[in-house]
Amino acid sequence: MQKKILVFELCTELEQELVRQQLNPDTLKRYRKVLKEFSAFGGEEVYSQPLGTDFLIQKFKADGGISITDEHSRTEAYYYRCIRILTEYYNFGIVHIRNDFKGEVIWPDGFRACTESYLGELVEDGLSYAYINRSKSVIKDLIIFLDDRGIHRPHDITTEHNDAFIKSYYYLSPKGIASKLCILRRYYRFLYLNRHIQIHLAEKLPHACINGRMKIPTFWTHEEIEKIKSSAERVSPSGKRAYAMIILASELGLRIGDIRSLKLSNIDWEQKKISIVQHKTGKPLVLPLTDDAGWALIDYIKGGRPITESPNVFVRHRQPYDAFPVNSTMNHILSAVLAKAGIASDSKNYGWHTFRRSLATSLLQSEVEMSTISEILGHSDPDIAGRYYIKIDAQNLKKCMLDLEVKDYVRG
Repeated sequence: MQKKILVFELCTELEQELVRQQLNPDTLKRYRKVLKEFSAFGGEEVYSQPLGTDFLIQKFKADGGISITDEHSRTEAYYYRCIRILTEYYNFGIVHIRNDFKGEVIWPDGFRACTESYLGELVEDGLSYAYINRSKSVIKDLIIFLDDRGIHRPHDITTEHNDAFIKSYYYLSPKGIASKLCILRRYYRFLYLNRHIQIHLAEKLPHACINGRMKIPTFWTHEEIEKIKSSAERVSPSGKRAYAMIILASELGLRIGDIRSLKLSNIDWEQKKISIVQHKTGKPLVLPLTDDAGWALIDYIKGGRPITESPNVFVRHRQPYDAFPVNSTMNHILSAVLAKAGIASDSKNYGWHTFRRSLATSLLQSEVEMSTISEILGHSDPDIAGRYYIKIDAQNLKKCMLDLEVKDYVRG
């Protein structure tokens, strides 16, 4: 549990932090309104998470209940979000609003030593940045959940607390639940083996039943990819950058993480090849530098890339012109091009990885061996292409269909 602090003092501290982070003036104005009302509600009381919950209940009860369809619902979202930010700031000393947040989480005293040791073990085991970041998010949610119930150290977690926390994930997809359960199971196992908890909670977690992927993955046809390429303007520096990234994704099948971290030293211009160590798998990958990719890179590096000491090929176009943060999805770059191409859609899972799926589909339809496709895409498991990308190859799916014998008595 964090130190005791009055509500109005905590609200004042948070407001100062929001100002320091240079929030959008309109957003800051809305948050200030919520903090002012919460201070009036319980300013002289010692802050606790249940107090924030009581404030929200009273607020929306006075306004006639919770609305989900009209303009008022957007106002409610700010109230929920502001109180949530206040809870995180109280428990962890952070304001996590931007995607490029790089600060360190200050774990509450009761969880600090064990959680920092656990995360350190993940780093030593070579787990990816993305996995460690997801783990922090799940553990943070768990601590907030427990704080609301007066639990401030792992030793006091019961099976009932564990079950209630899992139920809070009811809104997620089966795959999303399975991912969080996997992270939680590993965390609980560490706590139990290191005697931070007495109950083997990892064994009490349910096993989500996920029979493969729930949906057929999305992909783009050759015509759609050509339309995307032609929609990327190649005049402005940002346009040249977007086009070069799209070429690397569509023709070489590189993951966006590897494109984001691509170094100038990774490109061998004489041998016409790109050599990287994949961010996701940690395995080396060497790919031929196609003519389109080569000229797109040259056009950006010579005519669009700012003068910078960054070793990365792709950098921000605002000072100090450094590399993109490792957790940046770069979706804002692609979304603008998709909108111009007229194929952007909120209803489908379109993104940078769609280029990778589309390349695999094209290769499958050209009857390229699956082992070769896995080699091109740098899979850690050679069977991935067979288990996954075959699902989006309609032509090969038809080959898998069984010819059913139609009996004479059915024909009539």
